[in-house]
Amino acid sequence: MNLVGIGDLLIPGEYIKKGFSNFEKIGVTIKTVEWKLKDYEELQNINLLIEKQGSEAYEVPRYILNAVQNADIIITQFCPINKKVLDSCKNLKAIGVLRGGIENVNLDYANKKRIVVFHTPGRNANAVADFTVGMLIAECRNIARSHMNLKKGEWIRDYTNKDHVPDLEGKVAGIIGLGEIGRRVAKRLMAFNMKIVTYDPFLKNVPANIEILPLEKLMRISDFVMIHARLTKDTEHLVNAHMLNLMKPTAYLINTARSGLVDEKALYKVLQSKRIMGAAIDVFDEEPPHKNYPLITLDNTTVTPHLAGGTRDAFTGSPRILASEMIKLIDGTYSRFILNSEVYQEQFGKIARD
Repeated sequence: MNLVGIGDLLIPGEYIKKGFSNFEKIGVTIKTVEWKLKDYEELQNINLLIEKQGSEAYEVPRYILNAVQNADIIITQFCPINKKVLDSCKNLKAIGVLRGGIENVNLDYANKKRIVVFHTPGRNANAVADFTVGMLIAECRNIARSHMNLKKGEWIRDYTNKDHVPDLEGKVAGIIGLGEIGRRVAKRLMAFNMKIVTYDPFLKNVPANIEILPLEKLMRISDFVMIHARLTKDTEHLVNAHMLNLMKPTAYLINTARSGLVDEKALYKVLQSKRIMGAAIDVFDEEPPHKNYPLITLDNTTVTPHLAGGTRDAFTGSPRILASEMIKLIDGTYSRFILNSEVYQEQFGKIARD
């Protein structure tokens, strides 16, 4: 059996090979190929294109097609696995994606070709959760703004929220989407003695001390609204003008998920008019945003360049996490990382469900 890992600027092939060493121990041959890109900006631009238009929007280089043509298993993070790639593979049985999102995989076509697809939910959940809490505190306590002003030689202690700078204890944190990341954010905020409420229509098991609410009520009562839902056709602009205008005038919005979950134009309006107190934003409809980008020009926003998930531990650990689940292909047991269970059951036999 042959496994081919497609390395990139963030998870190079050597990380994949090391992470999947458990496959080598059972006789799987592991090879890697590097997706040759000029720099991180090029990778980011391709990712944005794929997020908006799907895996077929990018022409995969011939050297990658050649490298994977005899693969039984392909491991990728960002490199697209589209129709052309799938048609180039004669023996492909499984695809592993080293992140939670699979916009770069043509899942429908993989289903037609009876290829099992895995993803890695929560692989950077700790990184994003840590960053989210940092953004929350930086915005409401003016950490980034005061830092910037001191660097410019300006001693400024009063900002737009000067009459409402909050303690976190006793405040309501509203988390939209209580998946891997949302749960970790909740756990961290509980340490501040905050009340945690959530909106998640897909939630099955509710953790202790978290209250499920309709979205409108969450927006009304929360002091901090944090977005951790997955972006789909159904969740695009989930937080729209109506929802934003339900927020308290002293409330903050933090988005470290996907920009498309929030109506950016509506968010700009409520921030510009001081309808809400502030926002911390790591993701934008246009990346990289120019210096006159509306949300960046405001004095009540903390903004960062899509940094939330980018820790060394998240990147180096992803192959190991995925490999520990994909090894279940060998004995036909079930993994929660599988996206098309019906194909898996058909191709690899019985599924041992929890």
